[in-house]
Amino acid sequence: MAKRSFGPEQAFLITGHSLFLGLFILAFIHFVERTIHVDSACQIFKWIQLSWVEVEAHRYSAILPQLMVKLGKGTGLGLNSLLLLASLAHVAVPYLIFLIAAYVLRTPWIAVATALAAVLCTRLTFYGIVLEANYLLCYPLLLAAVIEGPLLRGRRGFAIGLMVFALGLVLVVHPVGFLIALFVLGWYFLRHEQLRRSLILPMALAVAWGLFGRVLFPPSAYEAGLYNAAASGLSEPVPGTNAALDFLLRHSWQDTTTYLSLWLLVLTTALLLVRARMWAALGLFAMAVVGYVALNAITYRTGETAMMMEKNFVPLAVLVAIPLVGRLGTASRKQQWWALVPFIAVIFIQFRGISFASREAKERTDHISQVVKEMRENGLRKAAYRSSDLDERGLHVHWALPYETILFSSLGGPTQCLTAIAITDHEATNGSLERLGNEFGLQEEQLDSRYFTLPNGPFVLIQETKR
Repeated sequence: MAKRSFGPEQAFLITGHSLFLGLFILAFIHFVERTIHVDSACQIFKWIQLSWVEVEAHRYSAILPQLMVKLGKGTGLGLNSLLLLASLAHVAVPYLIFLIAAYVLRTPWIAVATALAAVLCTRLTFYGIVLEANYLLCYPLLLAAVIEGPLLRGRRGFAIGLMVFALGLVLVVHPVGFLIALFVLGWYFLRHEQLRRSLILPMALAVAWGLFGRVLFPPSAYEAGLYNAAASGLSEPVPGTNAALDFLLRHSWQDTTTYLSLWLLVLTTALLLVRARMWAALGLFAMAVVGYVALNAITYRTGETAMMMEKNFVPLAVLVAIPLVGRLGTASRKQQWWALVPFIAVIFIQFRGISFASREAKERTDHISQVVKEMRENGLRKAAYRSSDLDERGLHVHWALPYETILFSSLGGPTQCLTAIAITDHEATNGSLERLGNEFGLQEEQLDSRYFTLPNGPFVLIQETKR
């Protein structure tokens, strides 16, 4: 039997492997910046400290990295190794789906789409490893691979069960997952008439989840606030400026070029669909992209932190990757070879942006390091800082400071452990520092002494040690 010649499909897959190798290297180099950072620090501290699995906001399909950390803890790994494992696991999940799509489900072009989606709208969010929106860059591609692989090849019984499982991963992992799932299902519903009967039930499940899922799993206070923001955004007059749209524009050219590749590929995809006279698919594509941007413009019109604003837009990558790579997969070999050049260029540019974003992530780690150093110079294990003082030195967003400081300080061993909290000026004057510290669950008897040790007793206001 003659060997199959090396073709563009293999070249695209090699590019995908190279990309994930690069992401693994970045995850290894910057594991401290990626794990000791606000939400990530809080959740990863719980992964290590608690004996049970901690599920945030009912997002059950986001626990794979946590399970890897729990396994590492069970084998006796130290804190540095556990943080490194958490960082690498964040890349391992999409790479695993890349491998499954390419070599198990035999849908290589969906694997290519997985690689593209991993970086197309990502820069700072690479350093926010517990943001569940990141899973909307890979779970929907697993759903697409099941449809384009076993289901399209006629293995209906097996494929439908697998499709429902993949759909469940998408729906549970993030509140907007049902919208991305509906796009994936709708895309194949339009593209393959023979699949329509098999896709009706999954589409109905996705719609039902969007309507009633929050009843089964009540939203967190943060999510409830977003629902209220979206509702008020629809009823209130449009403000003079919109923070979400402003963020997209500024990071398309002015401040960074994070979204420049996205817009170029949106235009390219639209032109390819027009050229193929795929009018229904073009309508779905346009409605999905415009609608998703509009939804975020309404919900986040007053803005959030840069990383959280970027998080809101990362699923746009899937809305582009699936139709774009779908057209690429049906092109001639010559056209595919020509397309490899811009594909590599986009991958490189986006990877470069992610690499450079480590500087911004490191700024926060440097601030945490300074707080830890200052406490050690003052001989403190438990300290309180005024939020206003932290803001002045450039350390903003203080709610996770206890977890960031306890993780960073314990990298040198449990005996080096210390922690700090941020308090208001009123609390500094009138509040009980013992009471304020207790709410974080960092008493000596509660901590896993293999990783963390803290003395009981009150927190000390750091300014008092300078007098």
